[in-house]
Amino acid sequence: MPRCLSPLPFIICFLAQPLAGQTQASGIRDLGFGFVVAGVPMTVSPTDPVKSGRFYLRYVTGGRVQVRLTLPSALNRVGGGGSMPISFRNGDAFALGTAPGSVPTSFNPGAVLNYKFAGAPDMNIWLGGRVTPGGAIPPGKYTAPVILTATFF
Repeated sequence: MPRCLSPLPFIICFLAQPLAGQTQASGIRDLGFGFVVAGVPMTVSPTDPVKSGRFYLRYVTGGRVQVRLTLPSALNRVGGGGSMPISFRNGDAFALGTAPGSVPTSFNPGAVLNYKFAGAPDMNIWLGGRVTPGGAIPPGKYTAPVILTATFF
C-alpha cells in the first residue's frame, strides 16, 4: 500500500513495500528563491548550497530506486491573490551517492531517474529551477509542493 510523508512543501511517497529499517526518503531542504523582484526572472542552480532543494534517500547497497518528481508549474501566494510561474529544465537536478568516488548524475527533474545504490546505501538529490514573476505581482510568500515518488527494487 502506498505511503506518503509530507514535510511540506516536499511530499514523499513510497510505492513499493519498503523493508523495515532499510528504506528512508526525506525532504532535507526546500527549494527557495529568496527575495524576488517583480518582472525579473530568477534562477536557482541545483548546485546552490543554500537555495537548492535537497532530498535524501537510503536503501540497501546494490538496490535500485526509480525516482519521479511531480513539479508545480506555478507558485501560489499564501493567502491568495497571486501566482508566479516556475519552470524546470534538463540539468535542473542531480543525484549523487555518498560512496567515495561517486559521480553526480545530472537529469531533467521532469523525467524519471533510475538509480543504483552502488558502494553505499545513501544518495542525495538536489533540485534547482527558475521563476518568472510578472511585473505587477503582489508581494508576499509564494509556495507549491514538489512531490518525490520513490519505487524501490
